[in-house]
Amino acid sequence: MREMAEQAVLKRVQALEPWMVGLAQELIAIPTVNPYSGDRDAPGEAAGQAWIAERLKELGGHVRCVPVPSDIYARYGLIGPPGREWKGRDNVVAEWEFGKGGPTILLNTHMDTVGTADMAIPPFDPVIRDGYLYGRGSSDSKGNLAMDLTVLRALSEAGPPRQGRLVFESVVDEECSGGGAGTLACCAAGISADLALVTDGPRGLAAIGCNGLATLWLTVKGRAGHSSLNLAVSAIDKGIVVKQAVDAFMEEYGKRHSGCRGTVGVFRAGQLPSTVPGEAVIGVNLKYAIEEARVAERTRGQWSGVLFRERFEQWLRAAVATDAWLGEHPPLLQWTSDMTPFETRADHPCVLAVLEAARDATGETLSAGFMPAWFDGARLALALRIPVIGLGHGELGQAHSAAERVPIGNLVAGARTLALLLTRLFDAFPP
Repeated sequence: MREMAEQAVLKRVQALEPWMVGLAQELIAIPTVNPYSGDRDAPGEAAGQAWIAERLKELGGHVRCVPVPSDIYARYGLIGPPGREWKGRDNVVAEWEFGKGGPTILLNTHMDTVGTADMAIPPFDPVIRDGYLYGRGSSDSKGNLAMDLTVLRALSEAGPPRQGRLVFESVVDEECSGGGAGTLACCAAGISADLALVTDGPRGLAAIGCNGLATLWLTVKGRAGHSSLNLAVSAIDKGIVVKQAVDAFMEEYGKRHSGCRGTVGVFRAGQLPSTVPGEAVIGVNLKYAIEEARVAERTRGQWSGVLFRERFEQWLRAAVATDAWLGEHPPLLQWTSDMTPFETRADHPCVLAVLEAARDATGETLSAGFMPAWFDGARLALALRIPVIGLGHGELGQAHSAAERVPIGNLVAGARTLALLLTRLFDAFPP
């Protein structure tokens, strides 16, 4: 009976492929760019959340909206970007109750996307070409959202008896240094589970953790003046000195901690070629190893990158002090987020179940390892203290890219894996 139930759900997933692709196209066509992406007039997630709420109701879910409290970072003792607004940016949560006695399983995926200003393709025109679906969010993470909906429909239509409870979250503010504010809000609202599956990330990986990520802004002061006179001090020149110090720190850090690197994503200065700029603003992401949080928890009583951040500040002060101007006018530094790391044991039974389901559903052997980037799984692990696994099926290297795309075959493979996994976890057949 178990095998028949599993085959039934896999067959239903396969039949729903055109429906899934259509869902992904509909969703990509709805702009849900994070308001803090840097795009002018970025709309936020509201239209996409309204769309997915209707789809979830059609699938029989008990649907509700969960707003993000204004003090969400403080509630968990976290550093988060100041002045963040979430009005009109609610999370959408749906629940399905099965038979008594089974597990509660949480599916979590984010609705927001990064900006579109630098894209080489029309961002909201979901074209299919050579087996790929193109558009902003196709890989990160609207293709995964369509995959989730397909699995939910397949489970409802395949019909084997089940035990347990399924909770689905479409969350806001995962991108653009939001630090998982939407996911944290769901946790703060009392939504919990025995296992969380975050459908985000690349195909081929069962993500059992991620390193931490700290974001900071540096303001570098020069002395503004007319370009014809040799009286000014260029904030661009001094900003380059600061950038080189950041690069040197992360190069050295990366030698000791594989996969940890820094990115200078913003460097703004100047208004006119005829004026030497008096200020430069630099935005930086610094990835830190999970060992940093372990030591901080042991020595400071907090699971965070506090020791890493202090060490970086010491390095920067020493590095810029060798420059006469910066020695007297050091850059102003503001940490705007500390997105903490997490890890689920590789030998956890839930991890083994994911690997087995992928192998049986697709013939694919997944690797169990860390996500290359930070993702919302870290917030679920922090707030709920449950096993968390990332099971996205995007294409590696396509997230945030100028011509973002996802292979349709990835979404089919992901839907098969997830459907088989959930069928087994909610198995109500007697042993």
